Amino acid sequence: MIESGILPALIKRLSVLVYTIQASRPGKGIGLLKLGPKTNTDRSPLSKSSSTISLRHRQNSGRVYEKLSTGGERFSIPPASHVSGLLGAIASIIRGSKFRADQCLFASCITNILGEEAPLEEHRPPPMWKDSKLSDDTQGGSQSSGYQYAGQDFPPLSPNSERHPQIRSSSSVNALQSSHSATEHSLEHERIKIPQISELRFVGERDDDPESPLIQWLISYIRHEEDSLARLTSISLLTDFVKAGCVSKRRVKKLGCLIVPMLVRYLDEIDTSTVTITKVYEQGFQAQEMEWSIREQAPAILATLLTDHQRLQTAAVEAGAIKRLTGMLKRAFDAIPGSDEGEDLDSHESLWREKVRAHQIKVREGTLRALAAIALFEDDHRKKIIESGALGFIVGSLTPERAAEPLGTGNDSDLVMSGTQDPASLGIQLPTISENDSGSSFTVPETSRTGNPISVLIAATNVVRSLSRSVNVLSTSLIDWHVSEPLFGLLSHRSIQVQIAATAALCNLVMEFSPLRKKLEEQGIVKALGNFVKSDSGNVCAYDRHGNSIGEFDAERESLRLNAIWALKHLVLKQDETVILSCLSAFGTTWLLEQLAIEDHNLDHGTKPALEDNSDEGRQILKSQSDLFSPRVIDRLVLNYATPKPEDLRRTALVEFQEQALDFFRNIMAGPNASSTFRHILRDTQNMEVPTTPICPYDERPNIPLPETPINHRTPFYDVLTEKLKSKPGEKIVLAIIYVLVHIGACAEHRATLIEQSSLFHELIKLFELQVDQIRIGLSWLAINLTWKENGVNSPDFTRRVQKLREYRYVHMLEWLKSGGVGESDHLNRRGSSSRSLGETTIDMEDVPIVRNSDGEVVRTGPSSVNMSLDLRERCRQALAQINDV
Repeated sequence: MIESGILPALIKRLSVLVYTIQASRPGKGIGLLKLGPKTNTDRSPLSKSSSTISLRHRQNSGRVYEKLSTGGERFSIPPASHVSGLLGAIASIIRGSKFRADQCLFASCITNILGEEAPLEEHRPPPMWKDSKLSDDTQGGSQSSGYQYAGQDFPPLSPNSERHPQIRSSSSVNALQSSHSATEHSLEHERIKIPQISELRFVGERDDDPESPLIQWLISYIRHEEDSLARLTSISLLTDFVKAGCVSKRRVKKLGCLIVPMLVRYLDEIDTSTVTITKVYEQGFQAQEMEWSIREQAPAILATLLTDHQRLQTAAVEAGAIKRLTGMLKRAFDAIPGSDEGEDLDSHESLWREKVRAHQIKVREGTLRALAAIALFEDDHRKKIIESGALGFIVGSLTPERAAEPLGTGNDSDLVMSGTQDPASLGIQLPTISENDSGSSFTVPETSRTGNPISVLIAATNVVRSLSRSVNVLSTSLIDWHVSEPLFGLLSHRSIQVQIAATAALCNLVMEFSPLRKKLEEQGIVKALGNFVKSDSGNVCAYDRHGNSIGEFDAERESLRLNAIWALKHLVLKQDETVILSCLSAFGTTWLLEQLAIEDHNLDHGTKPALEDNSDEGRQILKSQSDLFSPRVIDRLVLNYATPKPEDLRRTALVEFQEQALDFFRNIMAGPNASSTFRHILRDTQNMEVPTTPICPYDERPNIPLPETPINHRTPFYDVLTEKLKSKPGEKIVLAIIYVLVHIGACAEHRATLIEQSSLFHELIKLFELQVDQIRIGLSWLAINLTWKENGVNSPDFTRRVQKLREYRYVHMLEWLKSGGVGESDHLNRRGSSSRSLGETTIDMEDVPIVRNSDGEVVRTGPSSVNMSLDLRERCRQALAQINDV
């Protein structure tokens, strides 16, 4: 879009619109451009005062009209349809791109009118009547008082519009809070995401990040615009800016007071059945299509806004969004009335029926996406969705359309995968619901038998996925509605996108506590997921066993593979040995271990990083359009031009799969049959050849010999883990390896072999120096399990294990850690002052004051001797107590 010039052209049109609207109502904005001649010459050109705009911007604003007009021609405010079309086009281009969003916000034609940065907000103290603990930055609930600030950011909307009554902005200010914008789209790629901890600060977060005044102009436009479609389009564009991270966190919290109630009120407008308006074609489609467009866009925009924003989800529920969304979903299943003349339909009525059907499908998709976003975090929200009666229509939305095209047509990636049921049978599959024990009757709408397109199927599976995160819902309602049957059928759908969504939803249905697990096993879930893990493409991400790429990277197929191994990871937890062995045989134990051993050797240490290449490319493109951006803005845009390259995506997908594969082995070893299962794994992989990781010159000093495991104790399984640690993987891979070893150490049969892995322990003791509590806790648990006394007896095996731990200096590192990790360890001095770092998260003992766990959450700050977690201290104490009890 940058090279073609489409976005710059649209931005120039937007600048004309901004100036025209601002010039038509001088002084009515909320701190925006004012065209009066009075200026303050004492102000700095880069002043951020909340009461004035910089002198340079005021002077430019007097000349900008001359640039936008020719021959003295004055611009008139365009109609709302033109505005909605322009803003909609810009929103579709910038969606999901921080770079393109900044390109729009900081273009010269925009900054010449509004300035380069919005004035910083002044933090007002709470009013005298309000408790300071319930200020805007807290997580307190909403206030019911009608007291308003004299200068509040979002005063009530104008009551002039009959369709948009006045709203109270004070009722939700304290209940809303934003989180980081999502890097992937919505729920399709969201795999059991981590809850946000917004009150903790991370490296790089700043409250004074520059914000474009175009954000404030959009807010003003939304407040003053009376046309529903133009207002919705403006909200959609503003939502895209929020998701791209272009809006300050403090402002996002306040945006919820304006946008969420407004969107919910739009949902309230659609009380009329879709199909009660007959013979609309006689009056023309334009008026009806305008109403339909609003009905389609409102829930879709609400879904985008609520995704990953727990506070906004609560605000939507409090505004009554669930009841209204459920009503919309029910009406989207209304039957289209037949013709009075039987099957002989004229062209107009036939066209009307097609348009009604297309409208119903879009409403289904939007409402399902919104319900999925609302149910993402809170159990109470899921309960309200069930009580609203929406589940029958959700299950009805899981019915695919009848196969219209034969197999072998279309994209190969969309074809059915081998080993699953015939997709032709999916068109007639509907769960047969009878009365349950309580006597309640469950019915799936008859209109669902016509089927749903791919977009609706994906949205419906995401709702099931969100609902299944509740143990209560999983144990009651989802069983009553037999939701596992249509979900399992979607595994053999023609579209790989539907398969990805279905496997993601099944991840929760095969958990240890799920009553649906046994039924899915009987249906053949193990074979189906196993075929997805080891698909026709062979190795993960098209690598050979030496880490060289041998084919094109297919992101969708790798997403399906990742979800499949994730589901199998849950399925094998505390499972019968027969099921575990069937999982291993579905793709092969040796094959899975070979995928763990793969290291991408295409990345040379002397190669210029891909991100730097992207930055250079972005700077060249932007400089070719230097008339659109100032040098300062170009520097800002270059930082966000990090378009991921295929090799980066391939490498990331490999690491994600390996992490889940390690967790798969970890869950196998957590069951009651861990010893016999691990014996089977060692036997299956005993003839595997493990590639070695080349040692970098700076890794070790040449005069320090590396310990090697005795040949009679070497096994390919431990060798793979050792080589993986040598490659300095990311934090999550390290944690997964440690806890695989922790569970192996809990098996008395395999402790003797594990303690003899000299090369492995040589890599493990380096990890003590990382200031990551979760890694150090895992290392402590490994020592606890290895020094456990069977029946409380000091056996020769126990004495041998303690002796080896002392020999590896593992005990010394535990003592050093127990003392608070003060100073450098003796092991670090022996190795020299080398800095051990992680591939995904670089951690330095001296330079990084903030420490995060594997999910990116802050676990402690400052020196390890001051803020070491209580759990870590207790685990170190327990391990040393067992070791010294000889």
